[in-house]
Amino acid sequence: MGTKKDIIKSPKNIIAPGSLIHLISRMLYNMNSTIVTHNMRTTFIALNLVKHYKLNPRCSIQNLFILSYFHTIGFFREDIAFKYSPYESDISFFSSNKSIESKYIFGCYYLAYMTPLKQEALALENFNEPFNKDLKQFIYQQDYKSIIYFSARLSDYLYRNPERTIPDDLDSIAPGMFDPEVVEAFKLANKDNQIIRRIVDYDYADELNDFLNGIKLTEEEQTEYLKLIIYLLDFKSTSTLKHSINTSCYALALAQRLGLSEDDKDNLFTSSFLHDIGKICTPQRILEAPGKLTPEDMGIMKHHVNHSKRLLKDLVPDDILETIYRHHEKLNGTGYPKKLDANDLTQIQRILTVADITSALFDSRSYKGQFSKEQTLGIIKEMTDKGELDPEITEILFSEFDSIQKELPSLQSILTVDYSSVIREFNNYIFSDTSSILNTLTGEDIEEIEELEELKDA
Repeated sequence: MGTKKDIIKSPKNIIAPGSLIHLISRMLYNMNSTIVTHNMRTTFIALNLVKHYKLNPRCSIQNLFILSYFHTIGFFREDIAFKYSPYESDISFFSSNKSIESKYIFGCYYLAYMTPLKQEALALENFNEPFNKDLKQFIYQQDYKSIIYFSARLSDYLYRNPERTIPDDLDSIAPGMFDPEVVEAFKLANKDNQIIRRIVDYDYADELNDFLNGIKLTEEEQTEYLKLIIYLLDFKSTSTLKHSINTSCYALALAQRLGLSEDDKDNLFTSSFLHDIGKICTPQRILEAPGKLTPEDMGIMKHHVNHSKRLLKDLVPDDILETIYRHHEKLNGTGYPKKLDANDLTQIQRILTVADITSALFDSRSYKGQFSKEQTLGIIKEMTDKGELDPEITEILFSEFDSIQKELPSLQSILTVDYSSVIREFNNYIFSDTSSILNTLTGEDIEEIEELEELKDA
């Protein structure tokens, strides 16, 4: 058995930097394709116009790309204060109303605390405010803001006016909002209407993919984006986020005790935290259902393994893709989706299955409270006796269950993020003008806001 120090060693990232960014975009696309398509158009415009723009030396093209790609991330979060759903089809991206401004403010703090962008994310803090020459002189992030804002407004204009050409006077799209130097850079980049033509023809994905493939990140930066991938599940289901982290912890603890090689532990860990990523495509009403699912809804739920395989295809190694796809298979052929048996399932796949079931049983979920240790291990023993689970793996779980529980906090630290910083900063912004929000709310919504306010002041 390995020492505790060995067990909590952070596994090596095996997903390419560009693939991490691409996967985040795929996840968001399955929540709202309209917003992600807007982001892609915005990024394409920004990348091309910056070729003719003298970017502040403190800025980088790579950070401009990532900020453009995710500048609307606040629109993927349900907002009870303004009765906003992230699944709306007609999105209003531009308004001085607090309901719209708040989306960029949340995105600013989310990217600042959850990604390597940090201070660069301040580009979104005053995103929908008019161009300010003085701010540009003293705040370098304004270069990001000016380029992304212009590109986003143009993207939105083309989406809403597909049959019209862009006006000669680009400022007429949003009077007083554009940086004149950015407008001139776009005019140079759009010579012979080449940018607009490619957007209209949807001929921009390859250029974006080429840039993604060239992205360079440090190990620490890659780890931050890995964590972001897991935390995006929270936009859909907090219990799924918690389950993904705990499954990874159980898998890593079992792998250490089984003496897996470092490469196998890396592969297992990556498979574990990605194993339920397909649930980003599962309806929230099913993920957060308070009781037993109907047969129809269970069928939809089971399809998450297919969603995971589609989302991860070409972004992770094939063996990891198959481990994720098979984590609900059983040794006696009673699992899904392919009813494979012991002959088809590797040791890594068997470990993930046991880890997944352990977390599902022992964690509290939306549809159940936390099972006791006795209930959890009793169910797993029954499944083992039926020939569903590997007895070598479950025997280690039975004998080491208490010691694994003691290690969980250290194991969880590998993947957890202090999300409270995002909520604290965002709540400070929201509650700075509570009265205007309360004017839009009635009944239970007001009570919920008031309860949050009491917590803030406690």
